[in-house]
Amino acid sequence: MKLRLLLPLLALPAFAPTGFAQNTESAAQLRRDFATVQQQRDTLAEQLAQAKRDAETLLAERDALRAEQEAAKTQLAAAQTSAVEASEAVRAQKEAEMTVDMTVRAYAIKEQEAIEAVKAAQVAAEKQLAAEQARDAALAEAARTATERDAAKQAETAALAAKAAMQNELYAAQIRIENLARALAARSGVPFAPTAATLTPTPVATEAPAPAEPAPATPPAQVSSPLRTHTVADGENLSIISFKYYQSPNKWDKIVAANRAKLKNPDMLRAGMVLVIP
Repeated sequence: MKLRLLLPLLALPAFAPTGFAQNTESAAQLRRDFATVQQQRDTLAEQLAQAKRDAETLLAERDALRAEQEAAKTQLAAAQTSAVEASEAVRAQKEAEMTVDMTVRAYAIKEQEAIEAVKAAQVAAEKQLAAEQARDAALAEAARTATERDAAKQAETAALAAKAAMQNELYAAQIRIENLARALAARSGVPFAPTAATLTPTPVATEAPAPAEPAPATPPAQVSSPLRTHTVADGENLSIISFKYYQSPNKWDKIVAANRAKLKNPDMLRAGMVLVIP
């Protein structure tokens, strides 16, 4: 570009004879134009450099924006993953809470069933106790009646013995009277005339008749009952089972003895085990 601007200046001596002043003015104008062109070139070069710097800045900002975009995508993916994990955790917690609630309800139902079973066992025990008391009262009344009957028979026997003793005394008195009458008749020579009514001796009972023993009650016919079994429920122990069948929690050893093959240790009792109840 400088060579193109200098070529007109080199050709100036060729035109010197014709118009030096005019050429000088033209050269000055050319120099001014050249300076202007150089200034414009420098300005353009500065603008180009500024444009390059702006482009580099824009590229850096673009790279920064891309990095921020990638970071935002990563954060979004992480947030989505965290949201999914939180949702799964919430669902698992709800399922666990439902399981615990159902377990608590099941235990409450079993506890209520156990309470009802204990109440039923208590009612049965009270009924059995009342039946035993009524039986004992009936036996006591029967014994009292038998005692009164024996006492009446003994009193009757004593009265008969007293009556016989009185009759014997009267018989002895009659004999003595007759003997005296015979003696008087012999002394006086008057024939003896016995009385029309003559008493006879009555045997005296020396022992009261043994009371008649009540006939032994005929034992009821033995009815073969089917074998009783019990399936152990969750939470039951041998004392509860013993109270259920024997109205006493202390007869669990009978159950252990009847199930020795499968229940070698009372602590080995578990739910679902089928026990024989003797």
